[in-house]
Amino acid sequence: MVAKIYKLAEKFFIVVILFNLFITFQSEAEAKIKIENGMYILNSVEGSAAINNRKKSVVREDAKRSAYGNIIEKILNDLSLNDNENENYKEIYKKIYSKMPALVKDFKIISEKVTDDGNLNINVACKISEKNLDNLIGSDVINMLGNPRVMILIDERIAGITQGGGGQGSLTESEILKLFEEAGYLIVDPQQARTLLNLNSSQNFDDPSKLTELAKTLRADIIITGKASAGAYAKQKIHGITLYGISGTVQLKAVLTQTAYQISSKTFAASTGKKPAGSISEGAGRCFKEAAHKATEQIIYKIAYNMASAGSAFSGKNINIKIFNASFGDVEKIENALKEFAGNSGKLFERSYKNNILEIDLISKHSARDTASFLSEHGININALTVQTIEANILKDNATKNNIADAPNTNLKIMNVSSFAQAGEIEDKLKNFLQASINKFSSKYNDQTLEIFINFSDGIDITKTERDIAVFFENNGIKINSLSSGFINGNFSPVNENQKSEGLLNWSW
Repeated sequence: MVAKIYKLAEKFFIVVILFNLFITFQSEAEAKIKIENGMYILNSVEGSAAINNRKKSVVREDAKRSAYGNIIEKILNDLSLNDNENENYKEIYKKIYSKMPALVKDFKIISEKVTDDGNLNINVACKISEKNLDNLIGSDVINMLGNPRVMILIDERIAGITQGGGGQGSLTESEILKLFEEAGYLIVDPQQARTLLNLNSSQNFDDPSKLTELAKTLRADIIITGKASAGAYAKQKIHGITLYGISGTVQLKAVLTQTAYQISSKTFAASTGKKPAGSISEGAGRCFKEAAHKATEQIIYKIAYNMASAGSAFSGKNINIKIFNASFGDVEKIENALKEFAGNSGKLFERSYKNNILEIDLISKHSARDTASFLSEHGININALTVQTIEANILKDNATKNNIADAPNTNLKIMNVSSFAQAGEIEDKLKNFLQASINKFSSKYNDQTLEIFINFSDGIDITKTERDIAVFFENNGIKINSLSSGFINGNFSPVNENQKSEGLLNWSW
C-alpha cells in the first residue's frame, strides 16, 4: 500500500513538473513575437478608449491608436529596446508611432466590448514588415550607440582556391562593407587589416578567439567573419562559347569583440540560374554579391539592437574604462567624478585595481566619446577609444584635483627628430606660442624621439584651439594629415635644406 502511494506521488510530481515546464515554454513563446516571411505577426493586441458620450466611430479610432501604442511596446520589448524613462527610447517610440498607419498591414479588429466602467475595449491583429521597421529605426539605434566600429574578414574561395590574397579584400567583403557603411557603422579597412595582421591562411578564420584578438588590436567593436565558397555545377558550349552554371554560399557570423559573444549567424545561397556565366569567377562574383547582400540584410540592424540590449544603450551605454598609472588615492576621486557624471540613472562597477591599473564598467546615458571628453577635461590623458572601451592614463606629475586630476594636459610626440638642437627649437617655438596658457612644461629626447608633456594652467581662458595649433605647426614646417576633436596628426618636414629628417607628430589635447 505504501509503495503504491509512493508511486502515485511520483507520478503526481512528474505531472506537476511537466505542467510547469509547459507553462514556462508557453510564456516564453508568447514573449517572443512570431516572425514569418519577414513580417512580425501580432495575433492579439488590446486597445482601449473612454466612450464619454462620443460617437462610436470616434471612440473606435481612439481605441485603435491605443492599440498602436501597445503594438509598439510589444515589438520594442521583443527587441529589448524598451525603457520608458529614457529620452532615446521616447524618441524611437514617437518615430514609430507617427508612421504606424503606413507600417501596419492587415490590421483587423477581432472583437470589441463595452466595459462596465464606460470604455470601449478592442482586440486587434496585424502584421508589420521587419525590413520597414529596420529602415525606420535601425540607423537611429546605430547613431545612439555612437556608430560602432566594424571589422569585416571573410574566407572567400572559388573552386576551392582562396581569394583576396596579397592584402586584397574579397568580393564578398566589398558587398558587406558597402551595406554596413550605408547603415552608419564605422569600418576597419579589410585590406589594411589583412596586411597588418598577415591574414593569409584559413587557420586564422577557423579560430574565433584569434580573430577576436585581432579585432581588438584594430579597435573594432564588432567583427563580421565567415566563409564564402562558389563552384561550377554545370558547363556547356554554345556556338563555341563556354558557359558555366555557378552556385555559391555565404555564411556570416557577427561577434562582439569585447566579450566574444556571437550576436548572429546567417547563411544564404545563390546561383546563376537561367543566366549562365561566361567564366567561373564572373559567376562566383554574382553569387557572392547576392548571397552576401541577403545575409547582411538579416544581421545589419540586429547587431545594433543586440548591442543596445546587451549594453543597455537606451537606459545607458556600457563602457569599459581602463586607467593606467592611477594611485590608490586617485581611485576614489575618479569613481566619485564618474558617478556624478553618470547621474542618478547611471551605474559604476569597479572590476579591478591592481598594479596602479584601475578598470571600471560605467553604465550611463553618455557615449564613450562624451565620457572620454569628460575624463580629458579633468586631466586624464586618453590613449585609445572605441564605442565600448576607453583606455587612459594619469601623468605622473599630475596632482589630483577637481575630483580627478589637475588642469587639462597635452602629450606631444615627434618621431625622427634628427638632433638635440632641432628638438630644442621645437620646444622654444611651442612655449612661445602657448605663452601663459601652460602651467608645467617638460620634455624628453631619446633615440631621435621628442616627447613633450604639457599641463595647462587651471582657471584661465584657453583661447588656443586644436585648429589654431594645427595652423601654427603647418606654419613651422609640420604638414597636418588629420585633425579631429582631441587629436592632431601630421608629418614633421624639414624647414630648410640642412634639416633632412622627417617625423610623425601625434598631438593629443
